[in-house]
This record gives sequence, structure tokens and C-alpha cells, in this order.
Amino acid sequence: MFRLVGVVVLLLILLPVVPAHAHGAPTDPASRAYLCSPGRPTASSSPCRSAIAAGLPSKEWDNIRLADVAGRDAARVPDGKLCSAGIERYAGLDLPSEQWPATKLTGTAFTYRATIPHLGSFRFYATRPGYSPARPLRWADLEQFLSVPSPPLVNGAYEFQVRLPRDRVGRHLIYTVWQNTDTPDTYYSCTDVEIAPAAPATTRPQAATPAPSTPESTPEGTLNSTPESSTPRPVPVASATGEPPSATTRLGLSAGAAALGGLVVLGGFLLWRKRIL
Repeated sequence: MFRLVGVVVLLLILLPVVPAHAHGAPTDPASRAYLCSPGRPTASSSPCRSAIAAGLPSKEWDNIRLADVAGRDAARVPDGKLCSAGIERYAGLDLPSEQWPATKLTGTAFTYRATIPHLGSFRFYATRPGYSPARPLRWADLEQFLSVPSPPLVNGAYEFQVRLPRDRVGRHLIYTVWQNTDTPDTYYSCTDVEIAPAAPATTRPQAATPAPSTPESTPEGTLNSTPESSTPRPVPVASATGEPPSATTRLGLSAGAAALGGLVVLGGFLLWRKRIL
């Protein structure tokens, strides 16, 4: 009995010195806080060093949270302090700088790692065209493009298939809001990304369609070079001179034909007479 009491007392003594475990943040593409955490190559970047020097608790990259927000994000998180959610120790994440490490997007899969899973919904925002990381981030700079209620936990993370607005190209920021339903907390994250231009749609070349042998219509003032029928027509024979025979020629031909006809009749009569005699 006394041994059990001793163990309980020892645990009560040690618990306050054990750091509280945090809850979650984007890891692919990674949030600013995650990229500034110990062991990340990007933690040595100029913005991360400045944020850590300003008091960033870099080991708690997944604990940027406010209680009792209840969807009133813009009322609780002021402009210029969106990345820190207005929490003083995370204020270094709000530093306007074009040197924040950015992830080049190569697909549509996003991962939000849950160090402690919670039930809740996710809202994703993208900065509008014209955004510059050299200016403080405002709510007016953001446009919501995705909302996911109660996603399943897969291998310790929440996974999403996203479709960014098509007009977003180049340097932008993804703002993620995770509103719990099993706790009063809401989590906030800033993720710098580089969005490549959308690939142009490719179409297969189509074979050329042969022109019809007979057009449906012939424009006025043009000639139709295609005959209406493939059956050859008789070609008229023209005279050698290209002119019709004269009247004299026609009279001579008629007289010759009459004389020839008379000789035939006379010959036939003489032959008949010879037979009857």
C-alpha cells in the first residue's frame, strides 16, 4: 500500500516537468512552424532564425491554438497576426518576408499530421492573386477553397485531395483552420507554397477529312469544277473549220444523194424486167 502511494506521489511530482504534447499541423506541404522545428534543414533559414530569436517555441510546431473561437476566426485573430493566431510566443511566424521556405506543389494531396487526434472540420484558404509574402497577411488576402467536415484519421494524419483555384500561380500561402468539435480549440497554420502553371490540355491530332466530291452549294460568282455525275457525256464533233456547213454545200449533198437514189431504183427496175422476160 505504501509502495503504491509512493509511486503516485512520484508521478505527481514529475508530471509538471513533462512538456505537454501538442495536437497537429500541416506537414505536406509543411507549415512555417513545422519547417522551423528542430531537425528540419529549413530551420536555419533567415525567417526561422528570426522567429526563434523572437521566442518561437519551435518544438511546439503543432500547438498554435485558441480556445472558444467557435467559428469567429476573423473576430479573434487580427490582421497581420494570422500565422501566430495572435499568440505572442508565435509572433515570429507573422514576419513579412519573401525568404520563408516554400514547398513546390507537385500534386493535389495534402497531409495534416495529428500528434493528438481530434474530431472536427478543416477549412482551407489560398491567398488571392497579387499576394506578396513581403506584406503582413490579412483576412482580405484569403479566399476559402475547401471545407472538409470530420475527415478520417489515416496512419496518424488527416489526408486531403485539394483543388486550388486555377488562377493561382507562383508564390502563395495556404491558410489552414482546424476547428475541433470534441474540444473547444481551433488550430491555425500558415504554409508557403510555389504553384506551377497548369499544364495546357493536350488533344490527340485528328485525321484530315477529305473534301466531298460534290459540294452542297456553289458560292455565287464561282465555278463548280466538279461535274454533277461521274458518267461521261457524249462530246459533240465540231467541223474542221469550227463553223456549220453553208447552204450551197447542203444543196450539193442533197442532189448527190438524190442521184444516187435514182440509180439504185433504175438498177432494180432493170433487174426485175430481165427476170420476167
